[in-house]
Amino acid sequence: MTYLTTEQIAAAKENNLDAVTAVIAETETLVVQRSEHYATRGGHLDADLAEDLAQAGRIRVWESLSAFEGESFGEFMRYMDRALHSAMSEHRRQVLHPGVTATAAKDFERALALASGDPYEAVRMASTAEMGPRKMSPEHASAALLAWLGTDSFDRPLNDDMYGEAITLGDVIAGQCGIPVDLLDPSDYASARRKTIRDQVHRTLGLLGERQRHVLKADHGVSPVQDYGRYESDVELAEDMEATPKQIQEARSKGQKRFRELYQAGARTW
Repeated sequence: MTYLTTEQIAAAKENNLDAVTAVIAETETLVVQRSEHYATRGGHLDADLAEDLAQAGRIRVWESLSAFEGESFGEFMRYMDRALHSAMSEHRRQVLHPGVTATAAKDFERALALASGDPYEAVRMASTAEMGPRKMSPEHASAALLAWLGTDSFDRPLNDDMYGEAITLGDVIAGQCGIPVDLLDPSDYASARRKTIRDQVHRTLGLLGERQRHVLKADHGVSPVQDYGRYESDVELAEDMEATPKQIQEARSKGQKRFRELYQAGARTW
């Protein structure tokens, strides 16, 4: 790595061609690294998106030169790193979230983080008080979900370890929906993913012990068990199961831990 001098940075701010060229060359590695980071999702790099983000980053570097107020090389690179974060985040939202505003896309990403990455739980989280002043209406959150779902590629391999690169997400969804791959749209993805999650939940519950399975179903009203509400009706649930409230609480604690382990292992197939 070379280092820009204070004189070069000052000259670049004045739009000196040689100095600007030096800045672009010096920041190129950082631009590429950040573009690949923001274009990677689920462990897969979207090379086309990475190139688009890199171009947006190069433009932002040039646009940001005149606004830099520091002097040292370290200050300059930290400043440019923040500028690249802003430019690439904005551009990624524009590309990956068509149909919603940049603010809505950013808010839904916050809901995704609160929901540990589950987009359907994020819809619920987005309309709760946990979002603070960024709380969304259910309709707005649903629209953001549809935009988010459209970002996944039907061409990506579904699971390299299980199927190899020949089987794509689109192939699997097309098989479930009974329509050609080229006619798929985000609503087909949403429908297929809901079915996958539903099947996976029931399959995972089936691997638990009988008491643990019944308690978790009762907590969430999973058919055919009625919804007792979480934690609030343990006495009633215990009576119906001919157990003690303490046994119900122990079954819930162990069942939740085991369910999480089994569910996350199964989720890797999607």
